[in-house]
Amino acid sequence: MTDANPFKTPEQEAEFTRKLVLGLLSTLENKGLLTSPELDSILRAARLAAYPVTPAPAVGPAGPGTRWVKPGQPPKEMDRSTPIAIPDVRAGGKDAKENPLMIDMELD
Repeated sequence: MTDANPFKTPEQEAEFTRKLVLGLLSTLENKGLLTSPELDSILRAARLAAYPVTPAPAVGPAGPGTRWVKPGQPPKEMDRSTPIAIPDVRAGGKDAKENPLMIDMELD
């Protein structure tokens, strides 16, 4: 059996291969050689291999001196030269009488 047009586009070849594989998997499932969960896992793995998910960029809030590393790299030593200060965010200070809450605005 030969094709009338042996020169096919990559899109046509991909569609043929997809339909062929789906037909084979369907036949194996109908004969009882593959269960539905096994078939789903095969299709999920093929989809992930065909369209890999790009990892999210390493962005976001970070403290001073943060050093980002890529997955698989060993962690870098912590930079201890940057001072760390934890702010007092309680309203008005420790006993709420030292610094009463105030909005400092000038209206012209």
